[in-house]
Amino acid sequence: MKTWLKGREGAIRGCMVLMLLFGIILSFMIPPWQTPDEYSHVLLIGAGEGNLDLADTLRTDMNLEEERIRYQYEEKINLEQWRDAMTKAPGYHWTECMPKGLHLSLLKHWPAAFGILLGVLFRLPTFWVLELGELFSLIFYLTVCWFALKLMPVKKEILLMFMVFPMTMQQASSLSYDAVLIPLCFLFVAYIFHMRYTKERLGWRDVAFTLGLLLFITYIKLPYVFLGLLVFLLPRDKISLKIGSFEIDGQVIRRFRIPAALGLLVLAAVGFYIVRDNYWVRLVTGMLLEWKRSAYLFTATARTFWRFLITSSVGQFGWLEVPLPFAFAFFSYGMILVLAVWGKPEESAYCLKGRGKLFVWGIFLLLSALTVVSMVNHIVTIMLFGAETTQVSYDIREALYQIPYIGGLQGRYFIPFLVLPFLGLPQKGKERDWKIWLVVGYLAVAMVLTVRVLYLRYWV
Repeated sequence: MKTWLKGREGAIRGCMVLMLLFGIILSFMIPPWQTPDEYSHVLLIGAGEGNLDLADTLRTDMNLEEERIRYQYEEKINLEQWRDAMTKAPGYHWTECMPKGLHLSLLKHWPAAFGILLGVLFRLPTFWVLELGELFSLIFYLTVCWFALKLMPVKKEILLMFMVFPMTMQQASSLSYDAVLIPLCFLFVAYIFHMRYTKERLGWRDVAFTLGLLLFITYIKLPYVFLGLLVFLLPRDKISLKIGSFEIDGQVIRRFRIPAALGLLVLAAVGFYIVRDNYWVRLVTGMLLEWKRSAYLFTATARTFWRFLITSSVGQFGWLEVPLPFAFAFFSYGMILVLAVWGKPEESAYCLKGRGKLFVWGIFLLLSALTVVSMVNHIVTIMLFGAETTQVSYDIREALYQIPYIGGLQGRYFIPFLVLPFLGLPQKGKERDWKIWLVVGYLAVAMVLTVRVLYLRYWV
């Protein structure tokens, strides 16, 4: 056991065991249907399987009075009802829950979908069908995170901190596509830095893996395509792409970089023209044209919701009515900041310098801005039309002057790329192998605090 937990690798192994335990605890302590998107994600899983009745079939078969508990802090779990849900024979017929056709969209939820299908095949009670879906999501999350940490050559502790956030762990042990999206984003960042610092040559396999991973991430959530800009951190001299006897290397890239850049600009302009009527294009264009009002809305949003955004990125459960203390959330980011600057000196080969830092921070700001912009339609339709969606068209430039801020944001929306700004910070001091054990300690404290908060909210 001492050997298994020895050094940095041992600390990571120990952390993975705690994360598995933490995810399972969260899966049980947060009652089914007590997160805003859970039912919606079961609907999406059903749609991916060509079975639009799946969500209603499972929900009807397990009545846990979610509406009685939702937003009602004084209302607790009915333990007798809970035990019945765990033990009663399933009321569904397995043919009602089986796929009737597979669609590409199922990839967004495939671990959870596989777990649910397995539970249905074994005719488990609906409670355990959903639990099995969450367990497979968790296993996928931990597996991808393990490989990401193995690849990450620098600041593993920072990446691990965001992996163990209680909010991240809730998403990892849920039916949400975040259980797939978040670890893939972590893996993408880790692989970019692995190629930058560890690999001696970058070939077609690296291109294929990076591009495939980015396409998968983009398919799940379109704005994250800009995470792909990180490839410009890769040293040109490492590139070696052979096409027959011809080789694309650093010299070729330097020679043709200007024509290539112009070609990309032309392609971008053509692409923009083709999708000019797309909602997202019209939204971004409208906000750029009304840049003063957009800047005001961004600052008003930050001023109004900054505490909520910090807390909800670290831990805000249920229907957002079960937050961890703000002091703990603030401490979490303080610890990340300390870990980010405490390590190998800046002259180390494993540190971003100059333009590299600015570039990473720029990508973070771009992704943050797009995340905020993605909620403009949400707040406009709620404030102007009284519902989350509407079939009524509106002028986005005019609507910007009719909302006081951009609401509906949650801190968890930023988790997939929150590591970026900390990777650009300079380091001072000495590298310590036991530093990663601080993250293990943080995780243990976070587990105890989260269990206490959820216990008081739902169980007593």
